[in-house]
Amino acid sequence: MGQTASNVTKKLLSPFRHQRHLSKHSFTDPGSLAVTPYVFKRRGSMYIDEDGDLAHEFYEEVQTLNGTMMKLTPKEKLIPQGYVELPFPRLNMDFPVVLCEVRSR
Repeated sequence: MGQTASNVTKKLLSPFRHQRHLSKHSFTDPGSLAVTPYVFKRRGSMYIDEDGDLAHEFYEEVQTLNGTMMKLTPKEKLIPQGYVELPFPRLNMDFPVVLCEVRSR
């Protein structure tokens, strides 16, 4: 969910490189060395233009022989938003965990 492959690889290999210290915050703290199935940031899908406006896509007005036309601004002129903090942790879809429901009778 928005993580690059190198970030996932680091999280998966960290228990083999470092000794895990389990504490009460080890599964919720994003700075801990323990592998966690949660994602705290995602890559933003919006762009910032030269005026500082934030949107998914920008159009510019172009004068043609037939009149005025709206044209999609090329992405080379736009700056990606970058990583965005999630309001609450989400499960990482690349983490090898099986989730199942246990039905009690």
